[in-house]
Amino acid sequence: MKYQKKILHIAYCIVACAVVVSSLTLSVLTADVLMFPKSLVVPPDAFSFAIPRQEHFQVPILVYHHIREQQGWGQHTWSWKMTVSPEIFDTQMKWLRDHGYTTVNLDTLIEILEGKRYGPLKPIVITFDDNQLNSYENGVPILEKYGHTAVFYLITNRLDQKVMINRERALDLIARGMDVQSHTVTHAGLSGLSPDQIDWQLRESKRVLEELTGKPVRHVAYPLTAHNATVRARAKEAGYVTGTIMDPRPMNERDDWFKLPRIMMTDTTNLEKVLP
Repeated sequence: MKYQKKILHIAYCIVACAVVVSSLTLSVLTADVLMFPKSLVVPPDAFSFAIPRQEHFQVPILVYHHIREQQGWGQHTWSWKMTVSPEIFDTQMKWLRDHGYTTVNLDTLIEILEGKRYGPLKPIVITFDDNQLNSYENGVPILEKYGHTAVFYLITNRLDQKVMINRERALDLIARGMDVQSHTVTHAGLSGLSPDQIDWQLRESKRVLEELTGKPVRHVAYPLTAHNATVRARAKEAGYVTGTIMDPRPMNERDDWFKLPRIMMTDTTNLEKVLP
């Protein structure tokens, strides 16, 4: 009888442990965290044992220019390609929300890549280029409607133009939870400039935006997606952490941080096909 009680006690402990492990395993499978390639970062009170990490992950970075109605341009023109109508933009933002995507800014993305924080299961970065007033007037309310944020890459010599995203509107973007980063001073193709001119475009725009916002500017979008090894090296020396280009695919952990790909959005982009 004595040994039977011990056996029953041991069996009970085994069953109890199995229940705990099963519960924790289910939590891992359903937790709203990513299994990152460099190191898994979870809340400190979550688990005390290692979890197999995901070998690869992809994060889409979308880029918009104009949020306005099409004006009869042909689909082969840049005017058409750089325009998304407010109605379709609304549909796209709703689709992202309904399919579980969570917007993050670039600082958060880098912290995720470095293993310094955990993030949502399906992160996505939304960006806007060129200080377009319609992206502010038409795009931001739709972003807010669906709980999204975005990165606005601003050209600093347009900050004093009333018909663009100027200083006042840039500050309002930040107050509304958006992020402001650099698109250089004049929107010149950097790969065609001298090293001194490249430095000025990168450093001066960074200085102006940091003085305006009081926040670090660590990310640059290369105008016209023009870049080369010299441009990327100068960007790093100027204090940037990432540089983005046009390349219609999600970024992954193997990408060079100074040529992160962005997917250019149009009225006919099929999100189901282009997003992971």
